[in-house]
Amino acid sequence: MQAPSFALTDPDGRPLQGWEVLDGPWDVGSEERWLLRLADGQLAVLGRLSPALARDESVRRRWVRDVERLVECAAPSVAAVLATGPRPDPRDPAAAPPWRLRVEPEGERLSTWLERAPVPIDELAHRGAALADALHAVHLGGAVVRNLHPRDLVWTVDGRLILTDVGLARVDLLSSHTASSLLVSGSAYAAPEQLMRTVVDQRADLYSLGVILWHAATGSLPFGEGPALLRERVALPAITTLRRDAPPILDLLLQRCLAERPEDRPESAAEVAWVLRGGAGDGLVRGGQTVCQRCGAALRLGQRLCLACGRLGVRFVHDSGPRTWGVELRTLSEDAESLTKLREFIGSVAEGTGRVDEFVIGDVTLYSDQELISRKRLPARLFNNLDEDTAKELCARLVALGLDVRPVRPIHTERWTAAVFGAALLTIGSGVALGSLGVAGGVIFAGVVAGIVATALIGSRASSALAARRVRALYHLRPQPAALPASDPLVARLAALLDGTSAGPTPADVRAQLGELALLVQRLVDRRAELTGLHEGRELELLTAPVEPLISELEARVRELARCDRELGELDEATMVRALAAVDARAGDPGPQSLERQRLLDGLDRLRSLEDRRTSTFHGLLEASTLLRRAIDLGLGVHDPAAEQQRQVQLALAALGGTAGD
Repeated sequence: MQAPSFALTDPDGRPLQGWEVLDGPWDVGSEERWLLRLADGQLAVLGRLSPALARDESVRRRWVRDVERLVECAAPSVAAVLATGPRPDPRDPAAAPPWRLRVEPEGERLSTWLERAPVPIDELAHRGAALADALHAVHLGGAVVRNLHPRDLVWTVDGRLILTDVGLARVDLLSSHTASSLLVSGSAYAAPEQLMRTVVDQRADLYSLGVILWHAATGSLPFGEGPALLRERVALPAITTLRRDAPPILDLLLQRCLAERPEDRPESAAEVAWVLRGGAGDGLVRGGQTVCQRCGAALRLGQRLCLACGRLGVRFVHDSGPRTWGVELRTLSEDAESLTKLREFIGSVAEGTGRVDEFVIGDVTLYSDQELISRKRLPARLFNNLDEDTAKELCARLVALGLDVRPVRPIHTERWTAAVFGAALLTIGSGVALGSLGVAGGVIFAGVVAGIVATALIGSRASSALAARRVRALYHLRPQPAALPASDPLVARLAALLDGTSAGPTPADVRAQLGELALLVQRLVDRRAELTGLHEGRELELLTAPVEPLISELEARVRELARCDRELGELDEATMVRALAAVDARAGDPGPQSLERQRLLDGLDRLRSLEDRRTSTFHGLLEASTLLRRAIDLGLGVHDPAAEQQRQVQLALAALGGTAGD
């Protein structure tokens, strides 16, 4: 053990007395740390920014700001910061490296608890809900843990979960670590976006929570020991296949928390805690997504109006009539671009397309027997059962992409018709022959004709079946329009947000969320229109009263996010850090140099303030979205007894009618 060589002071600047070093120093990220026992017997951890990093003024200022944010957070689930230093200004590059002293809570580390995994489901739910509560308290304070790790979580003797270090992971990215070393040393618990974005929101912590819950349930990490950015893109098995005692809602919760994209995760740690305590978890269920067939924007299944272009999102329709059309792919070039265009187009119009088939292109001798079995031969039928307009417009779209297609009718109906017509002619001819020959000769001739007719019919049917196999469509068009007319004022307000705000364009990371909320509000509007009873109508109005103010809150948050993004777009952290290093290395007039340094440092401070403001604003947006969903769920739970009774009567009458008919 080696005691720190710098002086420790309390918040009033008085020297701390009577402490002793129990362990240290050791390195954690950008800090050196010691375990101390204070004069009153309390355990504490002393963390100091590495001296090498403290010489970089931009890193130093970032570390000090993050510690100040940690003090301001003051969440009961975060280990309290007892003192910081050196005084009077820890940002001063001429001073000793900055440090912080925080409480070290006594209890069991969550990493020790995970060594006993897999743990019972009820214990997992209890501790997981407590961890979600602790995270939610941090998020309400406007902070993000960023690198939530079991070693930094303590289950205290009085049953509370305490986070020991919050919000310092960003300093590691600004330090002298290289990108490769960060990937090697990266945590399996950190969300994939950690190394890709300067601003992350509370959903990054929900990914870490999902990893911890998966580890507790199975005894292993979901994607191995490496960082999430390098994880394999494979689907996780259902937790119910690994734990028979796991409820299906736990599987849904974990799949959502561990989603690679933040927008696919739950919005709030409070929602996770609610599910783990037995909540229904309806908010975890997300409808399927597709794309608008007009503009290609993301579209919720259930929307017929695209909120991006304002047009119908599903245009192409099936035709079940006797003379339907199809689309045939005649040839395909060997370049990857053509196949990519085909895949993207099929994904935009077809339902349930996990992948697009591979085709035999060019010389068949270049393919193995296995490849010839698995690949489709050209020409190939892409779609069947289309009306003429749909078939021709689909072909026009594909031709515009440089693909060789043509509209065709299914040929098996034509072959079958020709076969039947030929059989009819043979039958007529046999009747004529029977009249002109004798009885014996007529019988013989009739037998020959019957054999010919049977053979023709069988051959035609076989040919028809073969043709049907050849023209069986590879894909099936998406059928549903469904609805989102922006006729209701509340829906129109959400739809208008997608066109932008007075402060600037709507941020991309909230557009899909707004579309989903607009669809939910539309369903609530539809339910209100269905209610005929006065009592039920008043009940619905009571339950949906919070919807309008919540939408107003969403509008304000989206405007603030747009404002933050506009200002952040004018600042680039990496560029300013490099410029600051260049100023320090350049010889010249110290006056202008000092002004330039201060300008860059002020820009970095402004950038960090904007990042904090955006994070806090985004937290508020997610919380408002969760509350709005809850309000809508309550409203959708209101049913009209009169209408329900009428449906039951109609069902009973239909059943009686069916019985009488039998």
